[in-house]
This record gives sequence, structure tokens and C-alpha cells, in this order.
Amino acid sequence: MGAIFTSSIEEDSVCVKQLLEAAKFGRWNEVWGILGTPDKPMKQYLLNCIPEERRWGVLHQAVYFNNKDVLKTLLRFKSCDSSIRTKDGICEKGECGWKTPLEIAEQFGHSDMTTLLQNTPCPLSNQEIPTFHTFGSAAGNEKLQLFKITLAAYKETFYPFPIQPLKPMSLVMTDIFSYIDSGENWKKVRDRICQSLFCMCQEATGNLDQATTKLEFYSALIGGYTNEDIRLYDHLNTSLRRQHCANYLPSAEDLAVGPYVLMYNLLLLNWKELKKEPSKTYRKMLISDEDISKYKKGVKFSWLSFVSSTTRYENAVPFPTVAPSGGQSILFIIDNTTNSSWQPRNIEKYATFNENERVYPAGAGFVVTNLQVKDDTTQVWLKLGSDVNYGNS
Repeated sequence: MGAIFTSSIEEDSVCVKQLLEAAKFGRWNEVWGILGTPDKPMKQYLLNCIPEERRWGVLHQAVYFNNKDVLKTLLRFKSCDSSIRTKDGICEKGECGWKTPLEIAEQFGHSDMTTLLQNTPCPLSNQEIPTFHTFGSAAGNEKLQLFKITLAAYKETFYPFPIQPLKPMSLVMTDIFSYIDSGENWKKVRDRICQSLFCMCQEATGNLDQATTKLEFYSALIGGYTNEDIRLYDHLNTSLRRQHCANYLPSAEDLAVGPYVLMYNLLLLNWKELKKEPSKTYRKMLISDEDISKYKKGVKFSWLSFVSSTTRYENAVPFPTVAPSGGQSILFIIDNTTNSSWQPRNIEKYATFNENERVYPAGAGFVVTNLQVKDDTTQVWLKLGSDVNYGNS
């Protein structure tokens, strides 16, 4: 598989601004010109975006205008997430932060909107979220889509410069981190991440908003990811694993955590304080029979999510799993000697708990080199892939 390119970011950045501008002023023909129709969708993956400078989504605006026909049409899109919440804010009816379209309808007294939303299921609720993604599949070709959409929605925050359409994503990520890491640019990123996380959970920001220096901000990002009390890692990794779909349709929560996911991955790939781990690491978890059967000798695969591992076997057991629950114990023994941008980073200095933790950036590629069953645990030996052979160049 070739490199992951960035051709859609500039176009989507313009479209998402136009989409929310049109919805804000009730220009629905312009909205359909971007989204298409439920039967012939175009950019429906932008439907749940609440980009920088905006606090409401398209669904919230339809409810505000009390337009039943528009809301009916929006709810028919496969991408439509009726659980989408607003960012923090105030409207003419008072406090309107962290509200779903249903709650906005109730706040404004729009009874037809309330009835319609109460009786319409959310299509995205039935999405499957696998953890295993073979290379060469549609999944491999679609990975990093959440990063692209996040960049489109928050482009002025993360990188307010033109992005070359055929530039590999890995090089774009380096450029973006260099921009954020210079001067005071990190502060705007901090604020946008906190605003966006508010849509998911009012407590999700942790102590991010209290960071007064760049080091505190970077440290808080890592500390928040490893904090088992708020379990933010569950939300981040679930969002990354949804990218398996050939026609990726991000949920509102996926897009809410998108800026955090993007910034955390930028740290793992580029922050010099996080050293690469070239030695062996371990990861143990419980997964389903179906998932465990996919790990066969010689198979190349990708973990689309961030993956925690440890240099000490005795610390492998406590790691929380981001896989669907199952009854089969599996131990991954990972050879990280390949000189790759995917080598796991040493985050133990900034982690909430010291577990000799090493984290793989999102989308890391591996090959299964051996496996055996020992004491009711399937042991799987992996070798980390190279950038060239696994499409990360």
C-alpha cells in the first residue's frame, strides 16, 4: 500500500465552513449542495462536524429553525448522529451548552421537533468496531480519516497554511507539530481541544485547561490519556477503530475527541522528549474467539488505535483493553527493532501510573511471526513493520 495522502483536507476545510454557515442562516439548498441527499450522499461525513469558531451542529440549527422537513431529511442520512451535543455557550433561551438536538427542541418548545427526534433511531449506533485490520484491505486505505476530517474542521488552529494535496500524511504531521511547537501556537490548540471535548463529556478535559506552559500542556495530554479514572483512552481508541469502514462515517463523539486524538498522535510521532523503544514489549488482553483466530503466522495487520504495551511482562496484565470484550486470553510479544516511526514511545515520565508504558502511534503495522498456546493463553509474536513496507512513508 502506498503513502497516505492529504488531497481532501483543503477542500473539506472550505466545505465544512460553508456547511455550518449555511445551516446557521437556514440556507438549506446550500446544505444539500454539500451533503447531497440521503439517497445520493456526497460529503455526508461532515454532517456531525462542529468546527472551530462554531458551537452548534447542523442538526441543532435545523431544530432552532423548527424546520420539520429539513430535520426529517437530515435524520435519513446514514451519517446522522442525533446524540450530537453542543459546545459550551449561551443562546436567547439561556444556557445551551452540552445539549443534544432533542434538548434544544425542548428548550425552545418545538414540540414537532421533539416528537420526531424521540421516534427516530440513530443509524450510527449499530456500527461494528473491529480491532484487527489486514493490510491491502479497504480498512488500510481508509486509515487516518479521522485525522483528515479533524484537520479540515480545525485547520486554522492546527495549521493555517495551504497543505499540498499530494504530500504524504506523515510529512504533513511533522509540519503541523513544528507549527504548534513554535511560539505560543499550542495555546490555541489547548483551548480548541477543551471546547471540543466538552461535547463528549463535561469532565473530559481533566486538567488540560489549567496548563499554563507548553510542557504542562503536553504532559496533561499524556496524563489524561493514561488516567484510568476518566477512561478517556476508551473514547479515543474507539473513535480511531471506527475508521475501518470503506465509507467512513464518524460519529459526533468521534469528532469531539478528534482534536485530542490528533494532538496526542502528533506528540507520539514528533515530541523529542518521548524516546522510541527498540526493545521487546508486551501487551496482554482478553478478546473474542473470532478476533483471536485472525492472528496467523505471516499475516500483516494494523492496529488503528493507540496501543499501550510495557517493557516488563509483569506489568502487561493490568493494561486496559480497547478490544471488544471476550473470554480468550492473548499475550502479544512484540519485536520493535525495526527502525520505524511506529516504534512505541516511552511515556512513563508523564503517565498517570508508572507501568513502564510504551505507546504505539495510531495505525502501526505488524506481521505475525509465531504463535502458540501456553497455560490457556495464546502467545503471539509480532514484528513491527517498516514505514516503506506498510505505507507510512
